[in-house]
Amino acid sequence: MRRLLPLLLAFSLTSLAGANERLPVTQVRFSTDGSQVMTVVSGDRDGSGFGHAQVTVLDTQSGRTVHQATRTADAGPASVLNALLTTPATRAVVAPFTARPLSPPRYQRAYPVPYPRWADGMGAGQTELTPVRLWTHPVPVRLEVLRLPARCPYPEMLPPGERPAGFRLVVNGQEVWRDRALPPERACATRYRLDRVDVQGNRALFTLRALTPGFEGPDAVPVFVAALLR
Repeated sequence: MRRLLPLLLAFSLTSLAGANERLPVTQVRFSTDGSQVMTVVSGDRDGSGFGHAQVTVLDTQSGRTVHQATRTADAGPASVLNALLTTPATRAVVAPFTARPLSPPRYQRAYPVPYPRWADGMGAGQTELTPVRLWTHPVPVRLEVLRLPARCPYPEMLPPGERPAGFRLVVNGQEVWRDRALPPERACATRYRLDRVDVQGNRALFTLRALTPGFEGPDAVPVFVAALLR
C-alpha cells in the first residue's frame, strides 16, 4: 500500500467537485515523449451527491483511446477517483504519468453560468473559428457541427427541431477529426463547443463539450481528440 500512496496523492490533490452536469477536466498530463496524453474528469454527478471519476489515455499519433475507465459511487469525488486508480488495469496505465507535470491549457473556455445550457453549444450547420496560440502565434481551430443519423432513445428531450449531430475539427487546415457515425454515448448529442486545448510540442489534445439531454437540462459531456499536428 505504501507504494500506492504517491500515486493516489498525485491524482487526488487536483480532483475538484464541479458543476452537476459539466464535470470538470481536472488534469491533463502528456507522457515524456508526448506519444500519449492522459485526462482526468472528476466531480459530483447530476447534483445527486454521487462522486464520479473518469481516466482516459489517448495515443497522440493515431488519436486512438488506449485506456478508459470510469467509476461512480456514493462518495466524494476524490475517494471515487482513488478507488478507480487502485484497480490494477488503470493503475498500470497511469503510473508513467504520475511524475509528469500538469499541462497548462493553451485555451480554456469561460462560461457565463456554472451549469450548461443548450445555448452554450453550436448546432448542425454551424461553424466556429477559434484562434489558439499553440506555439508562437495564434492558429485557427475550426469546429464544424454536422448532422448525422443516430437512434436517440429519448428524442422528446432534444431541443425543438434539433436532431443528433457530430463534428469535424480542423487545425490550421489539417483535419484532425471527423465523425462518420455517432458512438452510442453521443447518440443524442445535438450541439458542440471547443472547451480546452493542451499542447506539448506538436502533440495536442482538444477537449470538446457535447451537449446531450440530462436529468434537468443538458449535460456537457467531454469529448477528447488527440492529434499529431503538422
